[in-house]
Amino acid sequence: MIKKILFSILCLVFIGLSLSETLDTKSSEQLDAALVRSLSTFAVARGLNGLVSIVQGTEVNITPAGVGATFAPGQLLDPVNDMVERFSWVMLMSSVSIGVQEVMLHLGKTTLFKVMFMLITLIFLLQLWLPKSGLPWRVESSFKVVVVLAVLRFSVPMLVMMNEAVYAHVLASEYEQSFTEVSKTSDEVKVMIEEGEIKQAHVEENTSFLDTFNISQKYENYKIELKKSVERFIQKFDDAMESIIRLITVFIINSIILPLAALWLFIYGLGAFLRKDFVLEV
Repeated sequence: MIKKILFSILCLVFIGLSLSETLDTKSSEQLDAALVRSLSTFAVARGLNGLVSIVQGTEVNITPAGVGATFAPGQLLDPVNDMVERFSWVMLMSSVSIGVQEVMLHLGKTTLFKVMFMLITLIFLLQLWLPKSGLPWRVESSFKVVVVLAVLRFSVPMLVMMNEAVYAHVLASEYEQSFTEVSKTSDEVKVMIEEGEIKQAHVEENTSFLDTFNISQKYENYKIELKKSVERFIQKFDDAMESIIRLITVFIINSIILPLAALWLFIYGLGAFLRKDFVLEV
């Protein structure tokens, strides 16, 4: 009798939680916040990628009187570009993961699913308290269906809240500090590129006609100046590399590892439950 009362209380609590908007609203708000963080970081990553590409495309190309020379120091940024591209890829996968969770959360909170879960749970309670009700299937079968639907209904909200708790208590300070550093680096590099373009345009405007015949000197001056500029860019990106790695770690843990681990636990536990043969006392 005690087991039947406990089962009944649990079922009624699950029905109430399923019909309530509180759990869904809270989970949806947390997912929206996670998606904003992910997309904001992805935008910064793509911005850095674009800035690296601009610097990589920088070159000296002097061709007066048909005689030319080219120097492209931006290729020194190849390792940095590879790292930033990986950063962008991780942020894209993180955003996709959060988007999938949002779709699954939406499916679980649809009216059809809520009504189906409530009806099947009530049928199980009817069989539990009135075993001679004449239904064509066993009470154990109804119980398994109720558990499967409960897992489908509540697993995503539980996962979202668990993820948000891990982020708030473990990863938030790491994310905020790293995001600030990477954003600052992106802004500084953008300013450096604009200053370099203005300086180069100013030099070209003030080059006299006679200077155009001094190919060697002009070429060497540009080489030295441009190489120094690229080295400053490399130093800026190197300073931000630790923050980029920390951001990658935060999102891999929060948006990839934890959801996959939780999904595996849910599937493994549900499979073990369905394979188990048991008898409910009614």
